[in-house]
Amino acid sequence: MSAEVGIKMKTNHPLLALIASALFFGACSSDDSGAASDEYEGDDPGECSDDLDNDGNGLYDCDDPGCAGSDVCIGADAGSDADAGADTDSDTDSDTDSDSDSDSDTDTDSDGDCPAAKVGEKLGRDHLMLGGTMAAGSLTQAPFDLRYQYLVGGAPESGECESCDQNCPLSGTWWGCWQSFSVPPGQFVRDYIEATDDNGTVPMFTYYNWYTVSGYIEGQEEVNRLNNGALLAPYLEDFRFMLEVIAQFPDIQTIVHVEPDLWGYVNQVDSDPARVPVALGDAAVPECAGMENNAAGLVGCMLAMARSVAPNVLVGFHVSDWGSGIDVSMNSDTGFDVSGYAEESAAFMIALGAADADLLVVEMSDRDAAYNDSWWDTTNQTLPNFHQMFEWVQVVGEEMDLATLWWQVPYGNMSLNDVSGRYRDVRVDYFFDHPEEFADIGSLGIVFGAGMSGMTTAETDGGNFFSRSADYYAGDRPLLCGSR
Repeated sequence: MSAEVGIKMKTNHPLLALIASALFFGACSSDDSGAASDEYEGDDPGECSDDLDNDGNGLYDCDDPGCAGSDVCIGADAGSDADAGADTDSDTDSDTDSDSDSDSDTDTDSDGDCPAAKVGEKLGRDHLMLGGTMAAGSLTQAPFDLRYQYLVGGAPESGECESCDQNCPLSGTWWGCWQSFSVPPGQFVRDYIEATDDNGTVPMFTYYNWYTVSGYIEGQEEVNRLNNGALLAPYLEDFRFMLEVIAQFPDIQTIVHVEPDLWGYVNQVDSDPARVPVALGDAAVPECAGMENNAAGLVGCMLAMARSVAPNVLVGFHVSDWGSGIDVSMNSDTGFDVSGYAEESAAFMIALGAADADLLVVEMSDRDAAYNDSWWDTTNQTLPNFHQMFEWVQVVGEEMDLATLWWQVPYGNMSLNDVSGRYRDVRVDYFFDHPEEFADIGSLGIVFGAGMSGMTTAETDGGNFFSRSADYYAGDRPLLCGSR
């Protein structure tokens, strides 16, 4: 059978190298790191501003986690540098605000009950949204709608550290200390929100932390450890701390994307999330008192925390196309019932409680197509192709009555030469050639990103993404919900 049937296990973790880099170097400044490494971006003076990929991981300067704690990058992300702040304010902020505000006032009401239009109205947008993971300086290339950032690195066992440079055992890995250790925990996120919002762009965080907390394992054992209260309690406290930091900016709507892959693995363990035990009672989270000790209770708990702690957060859980047993993205069986399978995926997510969130996050692939020969047919004549995946996403979204946001779509293009940081793919150009297809299936938007170290980035693709993005915003962008 051509389709991939059975349990999908990501034996080569798509983010392992990328996250390892973030874990060990994301917090380090030249003065305070104490991190052990032979070579990484920023370990020598000037490497975070020389336009070179000094550690060969495909990421340049401030886009590399190794530079996250450097003075030049903290200044760029925070918008504290006078020249950088003046540039972002004068070049993009007024254009983005005036465009999105006037569009949303005049167009969104006509879209009725379309979920994407409802979310777009909250975000001040009425056109199909575009963004990605990119350096703060790259935001000036176009009036991007979205910018996202992973948050990883574990959770302090005794609660959030009061200081990064004193008695914080995870200070070298934990996202809360991804800045100079001399400033309070969480400053990296504060700076990221402010720098992104200064550009008129919506900040988005992918909270991908259970993989680290559970012990860097995946699959059934990762799910089994949800029933370990000693792990779950600090994890949920860390989730609360992230929400508390975001809540310090109540006027900035922020998207929180919760745990890609995890819910797919829960689905593989049992199609009924109520039968997957979770030690929620042991975590003693006030907002979650009385919720059932299972996976559905965990989702309800995290939603309740977000609603209570950070009302400015829009929550999106991740639905994995491979969660119910077949990898739709690479299916080549023409007899495969895509819609029926999508209904199964949606039924699981509804039972999980994810339909109570604000949006749903989906993906295409975590790697450039040329890296692992995972090509889609751009003519949609042979499988796998775009229309097959669109069918699955549209049915899942409609069954759950949620807008869908495409996430971590590879940056590659066909002009590249298939070396580290420059792998070919067709997905960027397909989007820009057919944005109306995404709008017509109820998508809120798309964010591009590298899911593994060495993949193409916005800064290494030869300028294709930025050039096409500028043209996209200068042209007639499709309205949210398209022709629906």
